Amino acid sequence: MTEAHRATLARAGAKLAIASLTVFGAVVATAGQAAADPVVPDPAPAPSDPALAAPPPPAPMGPPQVPEIANPVYGSGQYGSGPIGTLRDLWHQAHDPYGFQGGGATPEGFVAPPPGAGAPPPLPPGYVSMNAPGSETPAAAPEPGAAPAGPPLPAGYYPLDGPPPPGYEYNTPGQPPAAPAPPAVPTP
Repeated sequence: MTEAHRATLARAGAKLAIASLTVFGAVVATAGQAAADPVVPDPAPAPSDPALAAPPPPAPMGPPQVPEIANPVYGSGQYGSGPIGTLRDLWHQAHDPYGFQGGGATPEGFVAPPPGAGAPPPLPPGYVSMNAPGSETPAAAPEPGAAPAGPPLPAGYYPLDGPPPPGYEYNTPGQPPAAPAPPAVPTP
């Protein structure tokens, strides 16, 4: 046998193996589906009265009818649908996200204070109230040359504009630590 003849036989054998595996897979897949199908009982006998055996009326022609919605612009925003209306809605929402500028009423999602509740307590300087306008305290101007006010730093933390922490001068940031000095060699 020549090499070309052996190669042809090998290719034919590979094709036969692929074909047999394909047929085997199709048989196994079909058998699995057949085993999974439930047994369907025989249909019930038809009644003997012809009035009861009348077929149902035919379905209406065309696609099924969809009921009309009550508000056709629901979900379109305040300025209608389309790109321009959507852009206007987004602009106004970004401009006033909590709706404070819209008519003076309590914005949506916020609860009005109960009757007789009195004035809200003043907020710390710099804070703006979301539900009680007028309770803001104006920010006081810092004294010239004074450090910015804030809570004290926790233990082990040092301010950025203050003196450096102890030992800082021996290890400058961005540089590796200095190598230790070589031990002294005794002279004989």
